[in-house]
Amino acid sequence: MCTENKTEKIYLVSFGNSEKYLLRDNEAGEKSTLTRLEADLNSYLRSRFRNETFAYYTTPRVDEVPASDLGKYIGYPELDAHALAGIKEVLAREVEDMQQTAALNVNAPYANVNPAAADIPNILG
Repeated sequence: MCTENKTEKIYLVSFGNSEKYLLRDNEAGEKSTLTRLEADLNSYLRSRFRNETFAYYTTPRVDEVPASDLGKYIGYPELDAHALAGIKEVLAREVEDMQQTAALNVNAPYANVNPAAADIPNILG
């Protein structure tokens, strides 16, 4: 599946804490493909989490793979529809974790001090 030509570029791409995937792009540069992927991920996450922002999760991290180094990346999965479904699951889990962490931080021991509990040393002693 390694059909290289002068217009094809190969990129190593990840989103949030997803795996890294190989993206082969014959279009007008990686921006066209990655812009569509980013829009799709934003749309998916927005449908599940209405009041959140997702820039950290949906902004792709991209490294161009020089043709001479392609052999080093043979084991990496291709960024295709199946991979995109997996990325959506990972990112949804990350956003859920972020929300749960925020909720825990709000409910931290000192977030809402109970006046009666504050007097425990005087009650016990």
